[in-house]
Amino acid sequence: MNVPLHPTLQTRFASLPDLVPIEFHALWGHSTAQFLDGRMLQPLILHPPQYALSIPSRTLAGLWTFTPKLSTFVQETTLLTMIDDVTGELAYHVYLATQTDNKHIGFTVNLRVDKHTNVDVAKEFYFEARAVDVEGRKVCIECRVFDARAGCLLMTARAMFVFMSFAQVSKKSKDTQSVSHAVHVQIPGSCNIGTAELRSLDRVMNFLPPDTVTHSRGFINTHAQALVVGLDFGPNISGPPIYVHGGILATVLYNASALLFAKTTKVEDGLINASVRDVNYYKGVPLECQNTVIEARVETQDEKHVVVFAKLVQGSHVFTTLKTTFTLQSPHSKL
Repeated sequence: MNVPLHPTLQTRFASLPDLVPIEFHALWGHSTAQFLDGRMLQPLILHPPQYALSIPSRTLAGLWTFTPKLSTFVQETTLLTMIDDVTGELAYHVYLATQTDNKHIGFTVNLRVDKHTNVDVAKEFYFEARAVDVEGRKVCIECRVFDARAGCLLMTARAMFVFMSFAQVSKKSKDTQSVSHAVHVQIPGSCNIGTAELRSLDRVMNFLPPDTVTHSRGFINTHAQALVVGLDFGPNISGPPIYVHGGILATVLYNASALLFAKTTKVEDGLINASVRDVNYYKGVPLECQNTVIEARVETQDEKHVVVFAKLVQGSHVFTTLKTTFTLQSPHSKL
């Protein structure tokens, strides 16, 4: 590793057997249409990740180093996106090692990320991912993410992938068409989401230009604890070919959920804490897909936690859902 790891992480890395350095995204190549290649691997954002793979132990370990020139902090949703990407890469390596037919592509069907410690000012992250279950076209990956310098565990994740043939993928893509879907809340007392808040949602992540997605008119009802907002997806944000990256989908759902949480609880933006994010992916979202809608609502609430459920839809199609557990905390809480 080019960045000195914390001694405990050096020990962990040295104990992993049969690791061989591999090129980032070596299996599917590089393209500016891909989100990480086209949007993140920039001199002011992210250095090329360092990866080491062991097929016998089904393990992928490595380092994500955000450049010191990055003028903002690394958001948790950025790490979630990196987790989705790296677990997908390991799943593909493992799948190819167990199957003779390589004419398949993997899709995330579930990703659960639990936060253990705040990211704070960290910009160098060490991860370990391991395939814990392989059954036919299904591969389950567990991943841990650490602050590379401090050595502390930041997040743990579990991801499930299903591999589909290219013919199946092509058919599903044709089945999803952009349709008109009015954005409204069918309950009284809703208010328009302000233009400034819509433009803030457009950024998706704090280092991205505001062309990643475009949020159109939206509504929020704090009494009913519900939110609806329309959005269109922009270019160069793919994960699998022709589909929007799963990390982007989770992030737009989280951002809407966080806005609803802030409005209904009056918690300031800097104190919003999401301890668990659980994403389910049902259908791929085609690149530059138009007229999609996020619907979010508070599902449960007690003295310590607020759970917000959000879904991305287009007409009768449900693409992705996210259940976020927000923790109500004091300013001095570790989480």
